[in-house]
Amino acid sequence: MKLHLAIEWFLNPDHLPFIVAQRKGIFEKYGVEFSLIEPDEHYDGLEELKKGSIEFATNEPLHLIEQFDENFLSLGIFFETKRGVLLKASSYDKLKNGESITVTTPVSNETTNAIGFEIIRRFYAKEGVDVKPSKVTFVPNGFEHLKYMNEGADAGWLYFYNFEGIEAQHEEMEVLYLDANTAGFSNFSALDIFVNKSFYQNNTSVCEAFITAVKEAICFIQKNPDDAMNEYYTYTDTQSSPLMDDILRATIECFNPTFTSSYAQELPILEFFKEIGITTLDTQRFKTAFLG
Repeated sequence: MKLHLAIEWFLNPDHLPFIVAQRKGIFEKYGVEFSLIEPDEHYDGLEELKKGSIEFATNEPLHLIEQFDENFLSLGIFFETKRGVLLKASSYDKLKNGESITVTTPVSNETTNAIGFEIIRRFYAKEGVDVKPSKVTFVPNGFEHLKYMNEGADAGWLYFYNFEGIEAQHEEMEVLYLDANTAGFSNFSALDIFVNKSFYQNNTSVCEAFITAVKEAICFIQKNPDDAMNEYYTYTDTQSSPLMDDILRATIECFNPTFTSSYAQELPILEFFKEIGITTLDTQRFKTAFLG
């Protein structure tokens, strides 16, 4: 049986466990025939999973909540990093002084903008500053946060520490990281493995073999980082560089080889999004998306 997994967007180091499991024969060891799908749009994988046309998908916990469906089953968070708003140090005082800021973002819509603003609001509230929505403008751009910040944007929303955080260090850009630790919210910057619930119920042993292989791949990656990095460059047909090497090393630290399907782990994320008014999903209904 061939298993199909759709990633959440374009292929990148966050998907290293699937690359290593495939290239190192770990999937084969557990009898898993595997195909990785790179979707055209962010929600395509979840839509196909919902319909039952694929077996697995990766995406962020936010989208389990935002796109909730009875056919979704979480098998656990295998990757977690810091994420939020990357603010230029030179722009920090603008909101304190009642000025406005512009925030570049690759995804601008009512939901994501509301989350980005809440992170900014909470960060400044700790300083005793009440930031009004009218003072923060989200500008839709590409994924190159630092490019647009260098061109004039004050901040970048939807940054990932293992990517743009590392890139900012390489460019020696002075920035502030507005994330779960500094702004005070439940960290939702993670990737979950979702399975079609009906498929899981009818093929539990196959799904368990798949997850076992992914966990073994993560263990291999963390024990053999240089080997794993070489596999990434070979698979993606890209060249090593000091920046990408550091991005890969930072990403490797984000993988969890003991991940499990846990309602308790992801409930705080649901509660945060309910608190800021972007979902009304019932907690008991949400609980049905987990094994434990």
